[in-house]
Amino acid sequence: MNTIHITQKQLLKFFVLNFVATSVAFLTGRLLQISGLNAPYGILIGCIIAFMIVLINIKFAQRRPDEHFAAYGADIISRWIHYPLMMFVILFNIWIIVVDLWKIQDFLLQFYLLDTPPFIVIMLCGLCIAYTARFGVKSVFRAAEGLFYISLMSFVIIPFLVQSNVEWFMIEGFVNHFNFKSAWDSGYYIGSIFGEMALLIYIYPYLSKPERTKKTILYVNGLISLLVVVHLIVIVLVIGPDLAANLNFPELEMIRLIRSGSYLETLDPIIITLWLITIFIKMSFMLLVASQILSKIFKLKHEESIIYPLATFVGVAAILLAKAPLQHTLFNNKLVIACFYSLECLPLLYFIIDVIRGNGKRKPTEKKKDNETEMETEVAQ
Repeated sequence: MNTIHITQKQLLKFFVLNFVATSVAFLTGRLLQISGLNAPYGILIGCIIAFMIVLINIKFAQRRPDEHFAAYGADIISRWIHYPLMMFVILFNIWIIVVDLWKIQDFLLQFYLLDTPPFIVIMLCGLCIAYTARFGVKSVFRAAEGLFYISLMSFVIIPFLVQSNVEWFMIEGFVNHFNFKSAWDSGYYIGSIFGEMALLIYIYPYLSKPERTKKTILYVNGLISLLVVVHLIVIVLVIGPDLAANLNFPELEMIRLIRSGSYLETLDPIIITLWLITIFIKMSFMLLVASQILSKIFKLKHEESIIYPLATFVGVAAILLAKAPLQHTLFNNKLVIACFYSLECLPLLYFIIDVIRGNGKRKPTEKKKDNETEMETEVAQ
């Protein structure tokens, strides 16, 4: 049994912080580009898609709750298939970290660190990520737990602070311009992002009271949809759908409209700090998942030993691969979204094969019958 335990409350706080901060900070403009006034409906569709994907992963993980997926997957399918698939998971996790790391350095260089060399920002951010991941799963989730309430307060209070700038007449547009196809486009896109919750299959052995995980994920999706939809609607009512869709960081521009007092006019650096820490925690988690999979594949005793080499590779890739906003825009294509869904639905392949072969967890009644049959056989002998 594992001595490390992640509580259901820690799991909820981690995922809520992760996806709300990522969506509000970096994805609102992209969602408005895709669907315009239908973007809030797309958020709801994306949450439903993500919830269904995660439910399948949880159902599969419950068959072997005390084992790591990267280790027992080779028993379900051939290791010659399992190991390449796990390498795909590792590479895609690293790719997500690279893109997020580039987003952070691009954001900081645009607004706060204008004359700083990009590689310096990436190196410092990468060091923070590696240092957090180095201390294991517990440190990542405790960091999210410590940051949860103050970050949640900031997400709740921002819409109230900009209410004087809201153009309420525009709210009719969300009803009059509803289009399911347009909403589906943004839902399909954001569902691939929210579907990253499926990575919990790689930390399932560390969860305490794993039977409550489904309910926790339901609460997570409810909170994410509520907070992101509220922020998206407020951005549209304050800035307008067309202008917001052409801004890289519409939430930040909205915050800068706050004029409730001199001390609130410098609120954006505080909010940005909370965003950055939250996204650092997310990237640390993904780096940790990649290192755990590698350690299981190569049967390493100490998974921490490969954290820093992986972080170095991520930093170099962020410097070399993503050099311009136009190149980042090319990452948001249908092929990449399909790869996201492939990564998140990968355990479904194992689940189907495992069910066909009749392996994994059996019902307690079946085990009891088998034990009674064995005892009767021994008595007869």
